[in-house]
Amino acid sequence: MDAMLREVVICKDVLQVLEKNGLSKINEFVLLGVNINEENLFKTYVIGFVDSSFNVDDNCPHNLTTCGLAGNADLIENVQEYLNNDQFNENYSLYLNIVGSEVKLWELKKIDNAIQSEQLEFQVQIKEELSKNLLYFRTCMKLEIDRKIYDFDSLYTTSLLEKKIGLKPLFYIKESKQYLGKSEDKETINGIKVKSNKLDYEVLNISVYQNLSNAPTENTDISEFPIIHQTNEPFDEELICCQVDTLCVVPKRATYTQAYNLIYDSIVKNVQSIQSFLVSNPKDLPAVHHFLPDTLCHFLTIVCSHNQIDSYSNLRKKLHNAFHLSMDRPLFRISNAYQFDAKPTVNDDGLLTNVHEGLSPSGIKNGRKSLIQGTYSFYHYGQGGFNDHQWGCAYRSLQTLYSWFKWQGWTNKPVPSIRDIQQILVDLGDKNKTFVGSSQWIGSMEVSFVLNAHLDVTCRIMSLRQGDTLNSVCLELSEHFDRHGTPVMIGGGVLAHTILGVDINEELGEVKFLVLDPHYTGSDNIKSIHGKGVCWKEASFWKKDTFYNLCLPLSFNGI
Repeated sequence: MDAMLREVVICKDVLQVLEKNGLSKINEFVLLGVNINEENLFKTYVIGFVDSSFNVDDNCPHNLTTCGLAGNADLIENVQEYLNNDQFNENYSLYLNIVGSEVKLWELKKIDNAIQSEQLEFQVQIKEELSKNLLYFRTCMKLEIDRKIYDFDSLYTTSLLEKKIGLKPLFYIKESKQYLGKSEDKETINGIKVKSNKLDYEVLNISVYQNLSNAPTENTDISEFPIIHQTNEPFDEELICCQVDTLCVVPKRATYTQAYNLIYDSIVKNVQSIQSFLVSNPKDLPAVHHFLPDTLCHFLTIVCSHNQIDSYSNLRKKLHNAFHLSMDRPLFRISNAYQFDAKPTVNDDGLLTNVHEGLSPSGIKNGRKSLIQGTYSFYHYGQGGFNDHQWGCAYRSLQTLYSWFKWQGWTNKPVPSIRDIQQILVDLGDKNKTFVGSSQWIGSMEVSFVLNAHLDVTCRIMSLRQGDTLNSVCLELSEHFDRHGTPVMIGGGVLAHTILGVDINEELGEVKFLVLDPHYTGSDNIKSIHGKGVCWKEASFWKKDTFYNLCLPLSFNGI
């Protein structure tokens, strides 16, 4: 490796967050990434970091490796002295020194019991550009594990995998329909054809060929006649079927051999984490969850009790702190888990989500946009075969608002139906019993009542004497989207709409509002919805002679 050239690529998003945090210690953060040998070039992609007090090997993330440290050191000699004190290992071969606005990268080597350093140049790439150089491999399989293993034993994991998939397992890449075995194949995986999808990263699915019987040994009778073997040994196993679900990030310049080894290692780590969980929680069923918070450049893999991560507030807080993630919204609840089958363009009910994405610009030049943050479902007239034409628009807007809180992980409750909404209002005493099953219209106040009663959401109500004066509150709406990011319901007369954003040019006094129209009755097709179901509108879109109320749900603070 000494004779090799060294190249380092750092994700710009990672660098910006580190600089923003204002580092104060020599060993403040551990750098996360992936290494690859490219003939005479040793290349490292740095795509994340974690607080140095967090044990990276303890549960997550399994798809990355430690590749260095980041901190603040007046002199590189201070780092050398720190690492000489039995702190150095080959995983900390890089040191990213950030002092104020000055950023330097050093390569560290231990030669003759002394730490030597060499300053390196490095490339900075935005997340979208860097991700084009990487592939994720996802491996899923079922594995029976003994619940009665009371101490963590890596030998047990090795023996278990050898029995299940063999010492040299055979992988099958589903998307490219090709096999991947243990060989000395120097061809790079860059040639794998990946079908376009709507995922944030290119993810390939791996199937593992599993043994149907034990592999023969020297003492095994493999004659053609069936033989029954009886072993008189104490047997005390309680096997449970666990779902192994691994992620492995591999540079596209890696060879098939390198990719094979990384995939196999990810399986081993995943099984070890499941085994470790069972040692601590012998009565629980482990589950693997993958998360991709929008501020990170990589996935996080968590092993915890089946469907119970929502109650693990300490674990969630630990993860938020370790990866320096905002504490104002949940990122590690069940509803936040990543959807691999396609980043959802539809929800569980088959409804389209985030239909404003890909819409043509507002037409305002040099405007400042403030938009909804997160995911929502588009509810409109006639969905589910329910006829609410000419009266159900406010109900549909409420359902869209409710779905936002569900998508962001604040609740696991289903979005209420129109009849459910009516029953909630009756239970609250706002309506009489005859309201349930009727075609009576509701407004912004009723929307706020339901959100508060069902989700404990506080809503702000803004009133306008005339609809065409909406421009007068455009800056307040802009602040709302920047701070809370929730969709806004506006109702007046017998019409309701949902506002998803605002585009403002203060100098010219130009304003447009991004409107989601619940009156839409066309097919759930993006091409049809753009321009009809969602579009940019001026304030004149609303009636001059009508009083309007706006319902602005306030987002929670917490995880």
